[in-house]
Amino acid sequence: MEEIKKLLETQKDMLGTISGSVMSLSDAQKNLDTRLRDLEERTAPRRVIPRMPGLEDEAKSFSLTRAINAIVTGDWSSAGFEREVFDQTKKRTASTNDDSNLGYFVPNEVLPGFIELLTAESVVNQMGATVLSNLSGVPVEIPKQTGGATAYWVEENASIKDSDLSAGQLALTPKAVAAMVKMSNRLLRLSNPSVEAMVRSDIARVIALAIDLAALRGTGVAGQPIGIANTASINTVAIGTDGGAPTFDHLYDMQYELQYDNAYRGNLGYIFHPATRRRLVKTKVAQYSTDTGGDYIIQPMTSESALVGWMGHPYKMTTQIPINLTKGSSTNCTEIYFANWSELIIGQWGGLEIMASRETSDAFAKNQTWVRIIQDVDVAVRHPESFCLINDATIA
Repeated sequence: MEEIKKLLETQKDMLGTISGSVMSLSDAQKNLDTRLRDLEERTAPRRVIPRMPGLEDEAKSFSLTRAINAIVTGDWSSAGFEREVFDQTKKRTASTNDDSNLGYFVPNEVLPGFIELLTAESVVNQMGATVLSNLSGVPVEIPKQTGGATAYWVEENASIKDSDLSAGQLALTPKAVAAMVKMSNRLLRLSNPSVEAMVRSDIARVIALAIDLAALRGTGVAGQPIGIANTASINTVAIGTDGGAPTFDHLYDMQYELQYDNAYRGNLGYIFHPATRRRLVKTKVAQYSTDTGGDYIIQPMTSESALVGWMGHPYKMTTQIPINLTKGSSTNCTEIYFANWSELIIGQWGGLEIMASRETSDAFAKNQTWVRIIQDVDVAVRHPESFCLINDATIA
């Protein structure tokens, strides 16, 4: 009995020790959990709410349709919050109309959903273009390195040659992109959330398409930014005297141009017209071998993943890229862009200018309100070596 008693006491002591260790581990875990939560709270990104009248009350929201209706009728009784936003902004210049002429500016912070829609509709943004919002001052200058140090072999007791880093600047200046929307006055009076969403989506879509086209093909004249296709010193790959069918070989040549310039990094990918995709997925085995069969390289059931695999990088499509360019005797050429898209800079200044009228053109006769939205934007390429263009790919 004495031996059993000692054994039980020993087991009791062991259980006590284990229990104490478990409690210590539990306390340590709770302490670690508390510290982790504190760290996450201190490092988590926070949405900064501007200090404007009404914005502190997140239950309120800026309504574009309500604001437009108040602008043209002069009745702000149902748009008090919108009135406060406009009054607080106080952004007026000699080149834009003031309140008496129905011109109003909306801060970007008030319409976060609008800005998200704009970027979501843009293929250059989806490919990873760098967007700089809320810019101020003109021009906005972004430094860039244009040359590096040079290494030399040096004999004993000889002086080391000097070599300096060289730098340049990328200047962004605001250029106005505008959209005109015609709205029924009855539609405006409804103040329905679905109407609000439709109006915002439509305006965002047309502005985004305009910025997209300018980023790719802007001419630099008539108020347009200079797009990639018209930027000096970018890489190019030519298919032929009269153009020709794009192949995967040409895409690999585009990749090599960036590799050769040490620019093959970042958000790499292609942008082209849907006709180019159609041409690529219809590539036959016979084009790459002596096989005379008509089998596709990319099988239809796995075309998407297989196509990206063959190209080596993702892509986006836009029908804004023309398919009627001329090269030699060919009049059905199109463009293919390959780039590190993070090197494409899109700058946005201030907020949106809203102007509305029921008297413009035939708006009065048709009981419509015409709304004009203007946003100041510029587009620039940070390093031309990060971009490559084919502009003679035939579509058929």
